[in-house]
Amino acid sequence: MDGRTYRVIIAEDEKLIAKNIARHIEEENANFKVCGIYSNGEDALQAVRQQPPDVVFTDISMPVMTGLELAGEISRTMNNVKCVIITGYAEFEYAREAIRCEVADYLLKPVDSEELRRVLKDLELSLTDIYDHARAEGGQESSLTPEEIVRLVEEYVQNNYAGDLDLNTIALKLGFSSSYLTKIFNRVEKIPPSKYIRNYRMGIAKQLMNDKGMTLQQVAAAVGYSDPFHFSRSFKQTIGMTPTEYRESLQ
Repeated sequence: MDGRTYRVIIAEDEKLIAKNIARHIEEENANFKVCGIYSNGEDALQAVRQQPPDVVFTDISMPVMTGLELAGEISRTMNNVKCVIITGYAEFEYAREAIRCEVADYLLKPVDSEELRRVLKDLELSLTDIYDHARAEGGQESSLTPEEIVRLVEEYVQNNYAGDLDLNTIALKLGFSSSYLTKIFNRVEKIPPSKYIRNYRMGIAKQLMNDKGMTLQQVAAAVGYSDPFHFSRSFKQTIGMTPTEYRESLQ
């Protein structure tokens, strides 16, 4: 391969198992770097949204949010992040169902070194194809200033906030790696691009709430949130009050 490093997040509630998996991943393929280990699915999902990795290895049985729920949410909203399900033999048939949820692969516990090596090689081939395709569409990393790159990102968000929108999608559309975009955006705007996306969407949501004819669910959908609960939580994190409280404050 070309020596590119791929970022990995592990979601596993048993610390010793998680550390062992992390060690084996980096031993079996030096192009993969474990950048985070999380003990429940919800924390892992927040980390993925904050700075999308290339791959998530997740145990199928997780507190707060199961591995399948985590993989499903990633597939639905960040489909360029690859997911690998890790499962015990008793859950094998359940794990096979995950293939239909568009996960990249699955591994049985205890993780076999040869199988892990195969999975990592398959992931590497797939990810290399993705990044080579993105690089072929612009090669913009070397031809634009950081400020111009940030403007491109912001324009893309402003034109596409109502649809499925995540950092990996933007990176592929604009021809950059997600890690490069995050670094440049942080340097110029002093916030990660994921926070800019959320702030912009919530700003539009505030405007839409002035329309009394729109339900909160319709407002959520209009700014790209299919899950009203996720929208409500993001709104409160950004604005400091729930959508209901904000709408009542307008009266």
